[in-house]
Amino acid sequence: MKYPQVSIIIATFNSQKTLPKALESIKIQNYPQDKIEILIIDGGSKDETLKIANKCGCRILKNLKVDQVYAKHLGWLNSGGKYVLFLDSDEALGNKNSIRNKVLTALNDKRVKVVISSGYGSSNTGFQLNSYINEFGDPFSFFMYRISKDEKFFLKELVRKNDVIYENSKAVVFDFSGEVDPPFIELTSMGVLIDREYIKSNFTEVFESISVHTHLFYLLHSKKCLFAVMKHDPIIHRPAYSLSSYLKKINSRIKNNIYGTSMGYAGFTGREKYQQFWHGIKKFLFIPYNLLVFPVLADCLLLSIRKRKPVYLMHIVLSFYTLFAIVFYYLLKAFRVKVKLAGYGT
Repeated sequence: MKYPQVSIIIATFNSQKTLPKALESIKIQNYPQDKIEILIIDGGSKDETLKIANKCGCRILKNLKVDQVYAKHLGWLNSGGKYVLFLDSDEALGNKNSIRNKVLTALNDKRVKVVISSGYGSSNTGFQLNSYINEFGDPFSFFMYRISKDEKFFLKELVRKNDVIYENSKAVVFDFSGEVDPPFIELTSMGVLIDREYIKSNFTEVFESISVHTHLFYLLHSKKCLFAVMKHDPIIHRPAYSLSSYLKKINSRIKNNIYGTSMGYAGFTGREKYQQFWHGIKKFLFIPYNLLVFPVLADCLLLSIRKRKPVYLMHIVLSFYTLFAIVFYYLLKAFRVKVKLAGYGT
């Protein structure tokens, strides 16, 4: 068959530790390599990132704003494939047939405009807290959505809670259009494949506004498009190397949301306008959730028991830290104290 071109968009910034695994996972794909375009959108790396990208024949674009959201916006603007696939620099495709199966799933049903991987798989080595980060992202996201992105639970939970149109040996296809409050699924990482040609024809705002692409799930939901989730197609993700690097990422998310930057509008702040009003109320309940202690402690114990991983006991510590950071930055903003606002976990 004639395979369509796929543009893989990878935002980088001093990514020499993780980028080789991401690129290697693309190189071994059972998909014509001449139909794969790799766009490295770099925010000014000072390490070996660009040398690695050049060696693998990637197309490199400069990201002058040093901002992951803007980097992916540049990817939308400069990619040439029928499909775009978003892969973060610390992610790798865990199935050598990942791209091929996703493309065939989309081609076999024109109603499917997005094909999603089966969830995150963690490396058994390295920073153990990555299991928690992969599954829930951060304590605030856990509190708001309680959606597991672990490959062992992600698809099972979607099947249990949502309408399945059909399934085959490769994927499960969902229709979320009948749901007033659909599940939150981010489409700008985790190896998600998107029909770029359809987006360009129907959602010009994605190419005009920096942060709209991060809310593409809700735009597609409004058009009653179908979403496919792959089986046995994990993304191997190593999001942090230490507790300090993870806390920097939490800080970055909180600052950008509170100060209303483009990254903030690409995150929870911008997401609110697409969600039901009660999400705006629930966010304030994160305060008593922590201050009452028992609710967060109960979640902490249940997570560690169900997952059989003692590292999930860190949920209570991380949750208190997140609340403190939220209050701290709101106070700084109230007193008009300027803070450094940048991307990539700074």
